[in-house]
Amino acid sequence: MKKVISFVLIVCFSFSCNQDKKVAESKVTNNDSSGLQNEKKATVDIDALKASPANFVLLLENEYLRVLEYTIDPGKKDEWHTHPAKSSYVVSGGKLKVYLENGEIIVAEEKEGTASWLHAVGKHYVENIGKTTVKIILTEIKSLEKSH
Repeated sequence: MKKVISFVLIVCFSFSCNQDKKVAESKVTNNDSSGLQNEKKATVDIDALKASPANFVLLLENEYLRVLEYTIDPGKKDEWHTHPAKSSYVVSGGKLKVYLENGEIIVAEEKEGTASWLHAVGKHYVENIGKTTVKIILTEIKSLEKSH
């Protein structure tokens, strides 16, 4: 479980979502005539590649996926961003602190050679609190539909 949380944190700070698919983050509650409440929640996608170009490098992109290389040096932080569903592979590990929009802070020890899967991750940024440069390869899912 600790590895999954670490992976989620890294993925969160590491890579991007498609900023062209922005949806305003909101939670709207409407009362209809029956007295029931309807809630709608959406998120704002902040493309990590655009938000933190010093940390993210595009390696491959097509209509199905996007592969990013995430690098963060000791003592450095990236910028606020989000991530779509993705897999990650830790090329070189280290200790990261992930700051979530809700104020929660997660400390993750990224282990070299670890591969993980994460669902979409909300707004966050990452700080390298270790003594080594962390490098992670992220494969973001864009579409699972087959082309004809």
